[in-house]
Amino acid sequence: MALKKNSPENLLLEIMKLNPIEFLGICKIVGVRIYEEENVEGGRAVQDDDKDAKPRNFYDIWEDLCDELEKMNRVRRRNLGRLVYAATKKEKEK
Repeated sequence: MALKKNSPENLLLEIMKLNPIEFLGICKIVGVRIYEEENVEGGRAVQDDDKDAKPRNFYDIWEDLCDELEKMNRVRRRNLGRLVYAATKKEKEK
């Protein structure tokens, strides 16, 4: 049985074709953290524009992205698929 176009597996294959900046944008849309959170006693939250924030390991980001795609319902995956396929189509045209 063939996988559907917006199945998590096909979306991940298309996401692998994206540029790093586009990949990070997809992570931001899906809600995957890119920076490590520092658990200091003061309870400092890491903001995206924080200069001292340390980026997370790529493997951890990828793993969280895979988990989030598995949890998404059909409508959210379809909407994400529209973004991802449009971005990869743009890359093919160049």
